[in-house]
This record gives sequence, C-alpha cells and structure tokens, in this order.
Amino acid sequence: MIADQKHSSYSIASEQEVIRYTKILAQAFGLNEQNAEVYSVLSSENRALAKRMDHYCSWHRKLKKRVKLLEERVKWLDDNVDELFTMEHCNCSKESINTLSESSSSEEFNSDHAPPEKKVHW
Repeated sequence: MIADQKHSSYSIASEQEVIRYTKILAQAFGLNEQNAEVYSVLSSENRALAKRMDHYCSWHRKLKKRVKLLEERVKWLDDNVDELFTMEHCNCSKESINTLSESSSSEEFNSDHAPPEKKVHW
C-alpha cells in the first residue's frame, strides 16, 4: 500500500510535470508562430520601403541632372545678356531685366527649350 501511494504520487507529479512542460512547449510554439508572422509582415514592409527608397533615389538623381541642365541654361543666358550689354544691343538696364526675371514665374519657363550649341557673335 505504501508502494502504491508512492507510485500514485510519483505518477501525479510526473503527469503535472508533463502538463507543465507541454504548456511551456505550446507557448513557445505559439510565440514562434507569432514571431514568424511578425517577421513575414515586417519583411514585406521592409521590401516595400526599400523599393520606395530606390524610387526616391532614382527620382533624386533625375532631378539633380535636371537642375544641372537648368543651371547651365541660366549661365548661358547670363553670359549672353552680359555680351549684349557689352555690345550695347540692349536698350534697357541689367537691373530692370533682373527685376523682370524675378517677377516672372518659373512655370512660364519652357524647359524643353535648349540653348544653341554655339554662341552667336554679333
């Protein structure tokens, strides 16, 4: 009878341990499953953000090239205005031209117009 009591208490203790370990494993498995879902969601968001970043970098490079072309056009125009003033082909002052160009909007500028390859000398 004492042996039976020991065996039954041993079996209850081991059964409780099994239940406890099973709960621990179930929790661990559940967390791993949740972690996998979270990782999947975060990975897809990371890929989407990386794609957007590539798009923005590409757009930035295009804008940088466009700004460089516009700066070259402005320099070309400035050089030609200076040349016209030195040749006295213009009846107005440079200040009035600067004021006029500052008051005009950038929307009026035709970005498809490219300056000629060679300067025309009068």
